[in-house]
Amino acid sequence: MRFLSAVFVLLMISVLSAQAEDSAPSLDEYSNIKPGLLMPETGSPPPEEQDMALPENKAEEDPSGLMTIEDLVTAYQQGKFDIAAKRLLPLAKNGQDQAEELIGIMYRNGQGVQKDPEQALLWLNKAADANRPLAQHHLGIIYYTGEGVQADAVKALMWLHIAIAHYPDGAEKKRAIEDRDNVTTQLTRRDRALQLAREWLDKKNEGNLLDAQP
Repeated sequence: MRFLSAVFVLLMISVLSAQAEDSAPSLDEYSNIKPGLLMPETGSPPPEEQDMALPENKAEEDPSGLMTIEDLVTAYQQGKFDIAAKRLLPLAKNGQDQAEELIGIMYRNGQGVQKDPEQALLWLNKAADANRPLAQHHLGIIYYTGEGVQADAVKALMWLHIAIAHYPDGAEKKRAIEDRDNVTTQLTRRDRALQLAREWLDKKNEGNLLDAQP
């Protein structure tokens, strides 16, 4: 009997872990980066002159740090996390919201940097405050799973509402809606989450965005 109970517990842990992994926001946004977002170093070439593809040795050939955010995202996509993290962090410290978002994700996943929930929260919150929906989506999942914070389904649902309000139509918005609906079915205080989301958006004069939510 004790053996069967132990097996049951292990099975439940596996199921819950799989659910948490499945609920992680995708990085589809980083497969189709819009051109023209430059790192703020003096002497960066204009967007139209920049090559969107990252040559294998560009980072090594570019010690001056004049890589575009598109180059850094390409490095991330190629699995060159050390290169991406090294150059994203100064950019994030200069307030570039997409860099804040991506470095926060990298701290959350331990990609190119030591996995650090505290740093992940720091940068994702900064990006979320700049209306980066993927960062807001990640915060929703973090608060739902209790990843480095006290699990809080109300706050998780709040961030999911906010992410949906800012996502453009597409796969990531659909995923956020699915996550919101899954959390909603498990939560009795859903009205409180919606109220908190509206209060957060009202500070940016965006409360009306919730009225258009699917």
